Amino acid sequence: MRQLSLLLLSLFLVTNISAQKIIKEAKNNFNNFALRVTKVVIPGTSLLDMSIRDAVIKGWKVSPYEFCTTQEYEKIKEDTSFFFLLRTDGIFGNEYEPRLEFLTLIKGGPEFKRGLFYSAEIISLPLQAKDDDSGEILPFVPAYISIMQNYIYKVQKGILRAFTGESSYGENLSEIKGKPILFNSSDIGFPTREDEIKWTFRDRAKCVTGDEIESALNVPAPETIVGLVISPEGNPKGGYCYKLLIGAENHELYFFKKHKIGSRLQAGFTREDIKKISLPYQR
Repeated sequence: MRQLSLLLLSLFLVTNISAQKIIKEAKNNFNNFALRVTKVVIPGTSLLDMSIRDAVIKGWKVSPYEFCTTQEYEKIKEDTSFFFLLRTDGIFGNEYEPRLEFLTLIKGGPEFKRGLFYSAEIISLPLQAKDDDSGEILPFVPAYISIMQNYIYKVQKGILRAFTGESSYGENLSEIKGKPILFNSSDIGFPTREDEIKWTFRDRAKCVTGDEIESALNVPAPETIVGLVISPEGNPKGGYCYKLLIGAENHELYFFKKHKIGSRLQAGFTREDIKKISLPYQR
């Protein structure tokens, strides 16, 4: 019994020391972020690459930054004195090849299997389906740059956010009451009756075209919130679908959630999502 107690005590001490080390490293990463250069990897001259470059020039304020090519990144990616903002492929546990592309902010460090990084990932946002060249994400890129910086500021105020995963990116539904919401008609993942979205939100939400959402982002509509859905090409069963609500003007992330696509849940905002999002409008 005494040996068992000693063993349990040793395990507790080791676990506690490891946890403290992880928290300390996370604090250093976030608190010193403004002192480190963020290398923005621009692999080519596609519209998406140029949109990311332009959004960084206009909106990146949280740290010094420099642009670099993929070739330059490969030479310095293990340098822990840099942070890197780059496009990455996302592979979930049940997938053999990437179906989604992400915009990822990460600290330099050694890689290990399947292209994952040993050093801390700061934040990673779903960007588009793999090899998507439709350009539908382009109007959202400036908002993504703001969301990433806002997340860093929030974690600097409360480090525990860094350990709660994607759920800490944004869940501010209490702040959306009364604000108009624009959903892309194709982003509703369940059959709806005529004007169902409109009356569910007490006439403060509606389904519109992608062009109308783009206009709300390009000429920021005050107080307006826009919906965004990112899912794999063809919406295959087992793939993951991300749902976001973003302020068109302030770029605040109000809602961030994902679900696995299947026979019961199609890609898009689910009925449960709409029920949850609409609650502030019904009080």
